[in-house]
Amino acid sequence: LKNRMGFVKISLETGSPLVPVFSFGETNVYYNFAQGSPLLKKILVSIQKRIGFAIPLISGRGYFNYNFGILPHRRPIIVVVGEPLDMPQIPNPTREEVSHWHGKYIEALKAHYEKHKAVYDVEGTLEIE
Repeated sequence: LKNRMGFVKISLETGSPLVPVFSFGETNVYYNFAQGSPLLKKILVSIQKRIGFAIPLISGRGYFNYNFGILPHRRPIIVVVGEPLDMPQIPNPTREEVSHWHGKYIEALKAHYEKHKAVYDVEGTLEIE
């Protein structure tokens, strides 16, 4: 999220508000093979830095079985929606303006997560970057 600023630029150009939205439980619908292996996680993070996106090593459930497959497990996903962050309309925003409003959006998203994590996130170990 810290390097993804295009949505903020579009929001500034159009004057559309940004709404912080967070989904709790998304990480529980698939089993992540790297979660139990620090070495595998380190390898995947280094690959991610080189190619720009993460390679998922995951397992879900199948069509006729619940042990292995590509379908997600049946787990609840709770989506919480925050208050809109009103954005000014700037036809050609500078990098500094985009960065400033991006920081405000991340602050709002972190505050939104902190407000709801006690109810919906049992572990509460997420770090928003």
